[in-house]
Amino acid sequence: MKRYIGLLLAFAAAGAARAADMPSIITQRDRAVQSERPVDVILAEREIQATVDIGRVASSDSGGGGLLGSIIIASMDDKRQRLTQAAQSQAELTIKPLRDALRGFDVDALALATTKTALAKPPWFRPGAIASVTTATPSPVSSSAPQSAMVIYRLQASPDFTQVRVIADLRLSKAQAQPALFYRQQISSIVVLHHPSLEPAENVAKWSADDGKLAKSALTDAFSRLEQLLPFALGLNDADAKAITAKNRPKVFGAGYYGPAVERPGATPGETLLWKNGLISVAQIAN
Repeated sequence: MKRYIGLLLAFAAAGAARAADMPSIITQRDRAVQSERPVDVILAEREIQATVDIGRVASSDSGGGGLLGSIIIASMDDKRQRLTQAAQSQAELTIKPLRDALRGFDVDALALATTKTALAKPPWFRPGAIASVTTATPSPVSSSAPQSAMVIYRLQASPDFTQVRVIADLRLSKAQAQPALFYRQQISSIVVLHHPSLEPAENVAKWSADDGKLAKSALTDAFSRLEQLLPFALGLNDADAKAITAKNRPKVFGAGYYGPAVERPGATPGETLLWKNGLISVAQIAN
């Protein structure tokens, strides 16, 4: 388990370091491969994760730089850390009924089926062996193939528990002494309660009621949309990227995010698709 967490952190750090210059499209040259791409399917966590947002931490004027400024900045950092820890502890208590309701729900099968279906859609992708794994260790065959793919799935609830999110972190690497990441895109599939409460615990109760019926439906729906979103993301070209990020592109709101609207064929009725450092799809669920 320690090795698994360490590897995930290493992958995350590597991705974050290159987030600014990582291409969101795949060139025609990189699409063409001589052999199949082996694929690793990874669940970062089997349980749905609670998230927190403490907003901005107010502080007095630092009075400039120097030692006094450094002390105050350190105090601000400590205050934020303490507030975050307190919020996380409360969120862990609040989410427990939802986790209990989802116990035994086969997320592994959803992730594997979604990946197989999605990566089979682009005719050029040529997915090879797909292994559902619980660690971030690439399969042995990945090291010898010219290119390999990895999809890391994360399950989250929003800080107010009005949303269930499935986030797919799609990465392509070229085989070298160590795999060279050349493409990464994070795709979020979000399901929102139709009539949410202002009380987080009440929202958790709605997701958890009737043996987690609503939450299971939301997760199934979120993975189902990822079956369409993953190949859509892989199909984006340079012209698409320029059009999406154009200054005159219409903007939309969705699940607290704001960004350029994205259109895709076969979109779910009522779905909002936007771009915010990656594709974000938002749909509501009746409750």
